Amino acid sequence: MNAKPFLRIFSASILILSLNAVAQSTDSISQQDQKSYMPFRLSSDLSKKGFFNLDAEWFGSVGFNKTRYHESDINVNQPSQGNNFTVHDIQGHDEYKTPGFRSPDNFRIGRFIDDQRKWAVELSHDHDKFTSTLGQTASVTGVVSNSTSLAPTNSHLGIGTNQLNTTTFSYMLHNGLNSTMINLIYRKPLIGEIADESSLSFIGKIGTGLAIVHPYNTIDGQDATVGEKTFSNVIGFNSGWWRIVGTSTGVEAGFRYVVKKPIYLEFTNKQMYTEMNNIPVSSGNASQKLWSNQYILSLGYEFGGK
Repeated sequence: MNAKPFLRIFSASILILSLNAVAQSTDSISQQDQKSYMPFRLSSDLSKKGFFNLDAEWFGSVGFNKTRYHESDINVNQPSQGNNFTVHDIQGHDEYKTPGFRSPDNFRIGRFIDDQRKWAVELSHDHDKFTSTLGQTASVTGVVSNSTSLAPTNSHLGIGTNQLNTTTFSYMLHNGLNSTMINLIYRKPLIGEIADESSLSFIGKIGTGLAIVHPYNTIDGQDATVGEKTFSNVIGFNSGWWRIVGTSTGVEAGFRYVVKKPIYLEFTNKQMYTEMNNIPVSSGNASQKLWSNQYILSLGYEFGGK
């Protein structure tokens, strides 16, 4: 895989560890000097008790996503078959189901890191699904074996305009198109005091993390295989039922409403860019750069705090 995207992951993964080191130096710096370096003052509990302590305000939530995808190009490289082609402007959709008694689409856990409880660090996991819409027509460019002698049909791809069906090109990231991210959060009270009952706050988030997929696709009648979901074949970069294939970066904004302390509802809109490589296909791999727009509704619980 191309290691360059993971530089962003390295920067995000050390954020929590850095907070402890930064907090330990705050006692020797005046508040006036500190404001010139950062927009907030870290909580004193960070330097005294470390990141994982219940003096801070913590929160956790589960919820549901409804996702819309922009058109994207999918490149397929199958060296043993002499194929290296791109299917352009693929239309995809999610597999949205009405929220109810089913598995959640997202999980969140985090804590506030300043004395005013406006800035927080959050670990998030979004479990989405991407399905290429069958019946659409798409342009194929590049090299397809026998493309010089065979025109596109309902049973195989060729250079030019193709109709995508279950045999020619069926592409799914189910179970799923997962994004595990570290986010920096800003909370601003709009109605009432922060975290009080019936209070409403603006929530803004920015973060980055790993894209982890479970692919299922059929190209020219050939299915991809990632093996059985066993303990020794759970997750990996080049093997595994789930594959770590790239990075996801997102910006999120919305509102948090405290229904009855400590229970809250959060509704946000998230714009996300996912860059994926080494997605398994039959006899090769695929790559895709995908923009998505998520509507996220979560039910949360606050705990800890003084």
